[in-house]
Amino acid sequence: MDYLVVHPANADLLMVDESWPAPARPIRAAFLASEEGKKSPNATPRFILFQDGKIVLTVTGNGGWKDKMWPTIQDVTASKA
Repeated sequence: MDYLVVHPANADLLMVDESWPAPARPIRAAFLASEEGKKSPNATPRFILFQDGKIVLTVTGNGGWKDKMWPTIQDVTASKA
């Protein structure tokens, strides 16, 4: 599993392709085309789980990470403690 961090200077730069590492740009494009991406594209912090060319889950905030993203990553990787 790859882990990429996109940390632009401000939330508006999340919308700028050049703010994203080249390997993450397909993730950005898929996210911006999604309902969540259209509804709140620059909410931060945002966590995106991207697998097999598709967004599996996107959440915002530390609560979203703890309550939704981390358990989903554990399920996907079969690494529950």
